[in-house]
Amino acid sequence: MNWRKAFKIFKWVAGIVVSLMLLISALLLVFKDDIKSYALEEANKYLNKRVHIGFIDVGIWKSFPDLTLSFDDVLVYSKFDSIQTSDTAIFAKKIDLRLNPLDFFGSKLDVHRIDIEQAKLNLKILKNGSVNYDFLKPSEDNTVTPFEFNLKKINLKTTDFTYQNESTEQFYSAFFNTLEFQGSFNEKQFILNAQTQFDIKSIQSKSVRLIENKKAKCDISIQMDQINDVFEIISADLTINKLPFLIKGKVSSKTLDFYIGAKNLDLADVAKNFTLEELNVVDEINGQGKVNFELFIKGSNEKTASPAINATFDVKNGSLADQGFSLSQINLEGKYSNGVIDGKEQLSLSTLEFYTLNEKFTGNLLVADFDKPRLTGKADGLLDLKAIHRLFGPFSLQELSGSIALKGDFDLRLNNPKTNQKDITIYDLRATLDLQNISAQFIDDQRKLNISNGAITIRNQYAGITDLALSLDNSSLVLDGQFNNLADYFKGAGNLSVDANVTSEALNLDDLSTTNVEEVKTKSWILPNDIDGKIILSLNKVQYSGHQYTDIKGRMDFGRRQLSFPLIEGISATSKINGNLKITEEQPMYLVVETSLSSDAVNFKPLFEEWNNFDQTVITSENIRGRAAIQLNLKGPFDIYEEKILKEEFDVSARLKITDGALINVLPFKEITKSLKASGGKLVIARSKIDEFEKRLLNLQFDSFENEFTVKNGIITIPKMTINSNALDVNLSGTHSFDNDIDYSFDFRFREIKGSESSEFGDVLDDGTGFRIFLRMFGTIDEPKFSWDKEAKKVVKEEQREQAKDDLKSALKTGFGFNKKDSTIQDLKAKDKQEEKIIMDFGKDTIQDEFSPETKKKKKNALQRKIDAWKKENEEEKSTFEIE
Repeated sequence: MNWRKAFKIFKWVAGIVVSLMLLISALLLVFKDDIKSYALEEANKYLNKRVHIGFIDVGIWKSFPDLTLSFDDVLVYSKFDSIQTSDTAIFAKKIDLRLNPLDFFGSKLDVHRIDIEQAKLNLKILKNGSVNYDFLKPSEDNTVTPFEFNLKKINLKTTDFTYQNESTEQFYSAFFNTLEFQGSFNEKQFILNAQTQFDIKSIQSKSVRLIENKKAKCDISIQMDQINDVFEIISADLTINKLPFLIKGKVSSKTLDFYIGAKNLDLADVAKNFTLEELNVVDEINGQGKVNFELFIKGSNEKTASPAINATFDVKNGSLADQGFSLSQINLEGKYSNGVIDGKEQLSLSTLEFYTLNEKFTGNLLVADFDKPRLTGKADGLLDLKAIHRLFGPFSLQELSGSIALKGDFDLRLNNPKTNQKDITIYDLRATLDLQNISAQFIDDQRKLNISNGAITIRNQYAGITDLALSLDNSSLVLDGQFNNLADYFKGAGNLSVDANVTSEALNLDDLSTTNVEEVKTKSWILPNDIDGKIILSLNKVQYSGHQYTDIKGRMDFGRRQLSFPLIEGISATSKINGNLKITEEQPMYLVVETSLSSDAVNFKPLFEEWNNFDQTVITSENIRGRAAIQLNLKGPFDIYEEKILKEEFDVSARLKITDGALINVLPFKEITKSLKASGGKLVIARSKIDEFEKRLLNLQFDSFENEFTVKNGIITIPKMTINSNALDVNLSGTHSFDNDIDYSFDFRFREIKGSESSEFGDVLDDGTGFRIFLRMFGTIDEPKFSWDKEAKKVVKEEQREQAKDDLKSALKTGFGFNKKDSTIQDLKAKDKQEEKIIMDFGKDTIQDEFSPETKKKKKNALQRKIDAWKKENEEEKSTFEIE
């Protein structure tokens, strides 16, 4: 039957196929080692570098009908001439060479396809021209070899590629998902077709990064002419993130010439693929307009020579709009050159114009020397700061609005733009800026800085500011002045010179501190060391830490890490205070304050109210009355970083005279009478007398007393002084620490507690003698303790004995002529009634005139005349610089 015949044929065919498979498998087993040996032997003949191979295998069934010679974990280290390195030049997880299995029955094995997977290819050229990719060496051996390469196809999958030329400062990196080459590679002339999808990691020329992290694909045909050593692009279709580019070019053994161009690209698409992150926002806000681009690459085909790269580009009728701003009629023309032809790498914008806020802005810009960019150009028109913030920000700002009318010419260099933006060399800078309704708010900061108006005129080394009105939350000020040595200051070659006036109706210094609680503290200098000059201050109201000062006038002088106020005056707690102040930063954020302040009429009640009773409850504003004349000298450190006032290191002397004083219902005074009632005092003093004494003590009044206090090592020292009051005349001395530890010594006549006596002849007058009580108050101000002060009593007795001796000697000398020649013995004189008077000489006020309205008006008029002269000179000296 037919089916039986068919079955026989099938068996024979299956048998033949199985036999062939078995035969081929057997041949592979027999010749496998020979094939490996041939492969390694031939590889060593052609390769110029040592190849490390993890495993070699021969197979056929996974690539049937082709035979596959597989190499796993192939590694070649970089070698530059004779210099061997440990850097990877080539690595491939797998390399498969495909051959026709029938070639085993001939004399040659022809490789017609190569497959490479998971590879890394790192090509590098050193500055001296040495390369690491000279993998093949020229062979002078004409012996017939068992291997020949008649390639038709090369496939690469998941391949990392880098190319770095240290000599020309070029760097390219990419990741190829697939890369397929097709062509008759063994022919002298053929067409090479290539298709690939890849990711461009970076294309960089010197310091300019042209493209970064973009997806691309390419389908290209190249005419290969190995006879004349020339290849030419026949057709090319390159897209980078869907942007189409036209490519033309030719490469020979000596030269290369390429053209890449694009016409009528959408502005938003270009911005999306431009390397400057600041321009990504153009796509986000749906920018409109057309972009044209042409790139020319031409030069010698040498390892150490960079080709000339020149580009032209323009934007026509562009527009950008977002909430709160719009730019329209944007027109831009520019060129770029890498400087191979004329030695100058530069980017020029010959035309830059647009409309915003119904006003036109025009300008041009030339950027040269990209490592230390030199910027030259002109600007004339209105700038919308909201647009600047949206396009190029955020500049650490969450909000920026307002406008600047700018007109000027500039030529300056950013010497270190990445690490020190302040390092600027100014060659020529002439500009006027009018600021209007500017509002700015930093990220994570609740405060808003507002500049309602102001004008700035710059002329190279000089800048003048007039009527610059700033406000921050509840604070506001107006700045007028001039600043000299701008160019030297910015390049670090000299100090900035300042001569300015600051006036303010309300200034809250707490507004100046940051509101960002997450801000990381760093120890750095606060006060500048490169500013000289002065600022005249006229502040109507200043608030700081809950305290208010008014009518402050002063002059602030700049020094090296130092601010000094040779004259400062103002009102605090209704008292007028004047003096001087110096703040020195000895270490970063470690300030030492030195001041000498005086006032001839300090009112205690408002003073205690203003300063919250100096953080104590014993004597409050309700307990004290009177006035004082004070002269205070203070020197003390403040650790700003640790937020500590180092009171223990304060050195203070205070000269004080109190008049018309009163202490009312002071609790420690009640403790004194309580102690008298509880001790043996009630045995010698009638209770009624103690009660009467208590009434006088709780309404203690005194005409005046004078003393000088000192503060050292955290302890206030009060020298011995006499206080004459309606209750009693008391001698007082002692110490009082900042921790409110006290140790006071009192002594007074016992008769003053007991009260005055009368007789039938009238009141008995006190002759100043009699029994004195010595009392010590110690412990803390909140919990004082009392005891009899025996040591003080001994000291007073000794002083009285010495004084009695001196009085006796004086009486004998005066009355009887004893020891007349002894000059150490004074004549006895009647005691005059002493009148207390305090005289404080603060020196002549030599700079008071600086605060007078007439002086300030003259100074501002002089500044305005100077600024007007600068503006006129800027106009007359228009720059002849033009950008083509």
